[in-house]
Amino acid sequence: MILIISYPADPAARMGERLLQARGVPFARFDASRVVDGGGLTLRLAAKGGPSRRVASDAGVIDLADVGAVWHRRHLVRGAREVDDLRLRKLSELETEAALLQTWSDLGVPFLPAPLAVIRAGQEKLRQLTLATRLGFEIPETLVTTDGDALLEFHRAHGGRVITKQLASDSISDSGLANEYCRYTETMPMRDLAARDSARVCPVYAQARVPKAIELRVTVVGERVFSAEIHSQSTRHGRDDWRKAGPVAVPYGVHDMPAEIASRCRAMTRALGLCYGAIDMIVRPDGGYVFLEINPAGEYHWIEQRTGMPITEAVVDHLVAADAARSCA
Repeated sequence: MILIISYPADPAARMGERLLQARGVPFARFDASRVVDGGGLTLRLAAKGGPSRRVASDAGVIDLADVGAVWHRRHLVRGAREVDDLRLRKLSELETEAALLQTWSDLGVPFLPAPLAVIRAGQEKLRQLTLATRLGFEIPETLVTTDGDALLEFHRAHGGRVITKQLASDSISDSGLANEYCRYTETMPMRDLAARDSARVCPVYAQARVPKAIELRVTVVGERVFSAEIHSQSTRHGRDDWRKAGPVAVPYGVHDMPAEIASRCRAMTRALGLCYGAIDMIVRPDGGYVFLEINPAGEYHWIEQRTGMPITEAVVDHLVAADAARSCA
């Protein structure tokens, strides 16, 4: 059986379920956000014999002993909403997160993209950039600093053609409850340098601005590589960050990626311990490819809709093969 960890309205997971159902492959969906809010988790470890692990979903109780592969789509954990004290609710969230993380880590089956601990390690952007250079990718010149003078020097060295972005998450919320703030990639104007000393309270992640012909979202599933063109320069709002223009406003297409670049994308994904990854790249006007980052759990559904590339089918192929291999072991 294939376990899908995600929320009920996830369109990619729902499409995957339809494909699994058409193939007659058993699967179950588990919504991690409902463990302490209508769902459940029970793990028993005895002095003798193997462990007993069960989780509850809307469809009923799932015995994790029956699971041969896991599609870790979206791991959203919340504290119990019935608890009014926000500190205790946060404690509920942290303990739930720990219980699930340790349950998945001890499961001993293939995960797509990888076990949660591997996913989180793979999200480290500076580690990604270092690895990319080792694999032969070109990357933007990068600075992370709390020194305002170093930031000024970097800005001058690149003629003011500098962008800033967040090193960690692109969005921040008030304890996961409300007031979400999203930070896009932005060009750093000269006026920001007047406040450069504020870098001492929060590191600035800056990169030299790379000229763009197009941007790429490269989705790697196992050994398969799906490369989509994002024509971000055709929209005023999307030139620095195509997400600002919205996925519908930007033209897309299938990109014919050179075999050497595709091979590096596979190597990057494998080196991070992943069997899935969503890679962002730039193609310069001179045709050069520049690596930006890889998201181990990056979205792809809108790319599939806009280009027709069979990414979900590739995901299902990978999961079914992993499940079958474990069943025959």
